[in-house]
Amino acid sequence: MTTAYHHTNLRASLLAEGRRLLLAEGYAHFSLRKLASVLGVSHNAPYRHFASREEFIKAIVEEDAARFDAALAAGVEGIGDAAERLYRLGDAYVFFFLDNPEVLLLFEILPGQVALRGEVLASLFSKPAPCAHREGAMDGYELLTDAAQPFAGRFPGLEKHEIALGYWAKVHGLASLLVAKRGLLPEESLRDRVRMLVRTPF
Repeated sequence: MTTAYHHTNLRASLLAEGRRLLLAEGYAHFSLRKLASVLGVSHNAPYRHFASREEFIKAIVEEDAARFDAALAAGVEGIGDAAERLYRLGDAYVFFFLDNPEVLLLFEILPGQVALRGEVLASLFSKPAPCAHREGAMDGYELLTDAAQPFAGRFPGLEKHEIALGYWAKVHGLASLLVAKRGLLPEESLRDRVRMLVRTPF
């Protein structure tokens, strides 16, 4: 039986199920036809919203990047202290991926799968971090680089983007480990432990 979708929520359903199917099937085996079958809609239904598989995946990447950028921006809103601003970015980074593990997994596996096939989508992943271009707003990587600038004097010989890279590696590694092995930290104090780790130099 074909599921009845309202015109406006079919697009959201396609994107939500598309993330799951991309992770399960891999980029090479993913198709809009298969996605339509999983959702119980006609094979032509996805094409009312997306002209091609590439346009569909681009929409997923851009939507998730925008959500990521917004979460980081919200994490430092109203924070003036330089150190606390950097720490809050780290908190927001890890928490976003803990709350959206499918986004982290997708951004970790999709670039390699796309690059191996030499697809046009490779340009989506050519930047140092997923980002969505929104007028007047900084993307996640720009926020990290900007927050790292006041610390340049503590690390002679390193450019501010290199300091940001080191901090990014720390918080991304922490997020990746905690998504892969959720039991590494006690669930009842997970966010408090993350905040401590983000603020601890190693």
